[in-house]
Amino acid sequence: MDHFVLQVLFMAVVALATFVLLYVKRRRSRTESRPESTLPSPPKLPIIGHIHLLTGMPHHAFGQLARKLGPIIYLQLGQVPTLVISSAQLARLVLRNHDQVFGTRPRDLVAAKYLSFGCTDITFSPSGPYWRQARKICAAELLSQKRVNSFELVRDEEVNRLVSTVLTRSGSEVDMRELLFTLSNNTVCRVAFGKPLIDDSERKNHELMDMLTETQALLAGFFMGDLFPKWDWVNSVSGLKRRLKNNMDDLSRVVDEIVKEHVKKRETSKKDFVDVLLCKQKEDDDLEVPITDDGIKAILTDIFVAGTDTTSATLEWTMTELVRHPRVMKKAQNEVRKIAGSGGKVNQSHLQHLHYLRSVLKETMRLHPVVPLVGPRESTENCILNGYEIPAKTRVLINAYAIGRDAESWENPLEYNPERFEDTRIDFRDQDFRFLPFGGGLRSCPGYFFGLASMEIALARLLYHFDWALPHGVGANDVNLEEIFGRATRKKSALILLPTANKDYAFKMVETE
Repeated sequence: MDHFVLQVLFMAVVALATFVLLYVKRRRSRTESRPESTLPSPPKLPIIGHIHLLTGMPHHAFGQLARKLGPIIYLQLGQVPTLVISSAQLARLVLRNHDQVFGTRPRDLVAAKYLSFGCTDITFSPSGPYWRQARKICAAELLSQKRVNSFELVRDEEVNRLVSTVLTRSGSEVDMRELLFTLSNNTVCRVAFGKPLIDDSERKNHELMDMLTETQALLAGFFMGDLFPKWDWVNSVSGLKRRLKNNMDDLSRVVDEIVKEHVKKRETSKKDFVDVLLCKQKEDDDLEVPITDDGIKAILTDIFVAGTDTTSATLEWTMTELVRHPRVMKKAQNEVRKIAGSGGKVNQSHLQHLHYLRSVLKETMRLHPVVPLVGPRESTENCILNGYEIPAKTRVLINAYAIGRDAESWENPLEYNPERFEDTRIDFRDQDFRFLPFGGGLRSCPGYFFGLASMEIALARLLYHFDWALPHGVGANDVNLEEIFGRATRKKSALILLPTANKDYAFKMVETE
């Protein structure tokens, strides 16, 4: 049985058995009248509230509720008052009109406290001087467009390595998840840490992938400890503390090793992002808030986890949809091969002309957002939203998955059709909030340029050099589209494809311009 379902059943039995008398007493003394301004909300159970409505895929469950009750819903998830937003119009109100009110993160997410070392990373640290400082450092030294452009050689070498690996397996089945994970992880780690973490040890690589998968699952925010933050005992009884401790130890070992190596080699002239953080920590007179050792570990873990899984998961979903839609695959390949010609390689300069390829990425991210619930926010004060009074300390979830499939924003929303993005102004940071692959507002993903640059060049070269097909006997409708929910949501089963090297666009090692 699903681990999440077991948690729900466990808490339901305990809560109902222990507190039913208290509930009955409260019900007798409570008025049954509902003010007109009350938010739409489904019937709830005592103590657990609406937890029984959740599934292992909460973005799906929230989407179903939105279709019944509307785009703004109030849920009592255990002890956590929660607002779920499922329309572009309301997302705009939260992320633009009231961004200051909803611009901070909840402080009682159990996994975030552990895996971000006390919420000292960028993703989960509360809004304030420390968060602004950490985000500014990362943007200036790693994630700005200027810095991303300077990493072109690293991207070039890692994508060449990917293409070379696929070439050796031409005509045989390949596990795209493994290849794309290696690509994204090595790219991030070389740029940020100065070296790749994946080596020739297949066992070690699988351990690294399993560790990050566990991290993403734990950071999803729907464990019982996250929904009953006042009951610390729940984390021990449910086994969550043990899982968090084990995963935190694994992450710490990886990051500690990286930091120790950099401390020993401080005299080297070649500086990467770890060196920058260590220098900032040492010369803290210029910092508004000192950076602790845990702060360095948290920021590095944030980059390591977020940068690897989101990129590889998006590329896997993209290749999945392309092989399921041969017309789209052919059109994207024709564009890449026409722009790059027969020179043997797609260069960075070609990417600005690959408009349809960019539409393919957009359509994939619309239909399969790897962050389906935009990072949780919490209201810092009472606020009027769309005529409803939202109390302070209300958790807010924006369902990008539902917004991307909303018939009011998209024609035939369940159809995979990249042409919908042609001749439109809808970009990856959409001003109309119909399309939120990188979130929005103050807490939008700072890795926009980094992620997009890595995905575009990798996808372009895979389409340029190879023709792709599903394994023999597997049809388009046989491809499993089930998901694994987490902070990054990926395919449940790895994508297995059959590449064939195209002799007219043979791979040639060409130096980056």
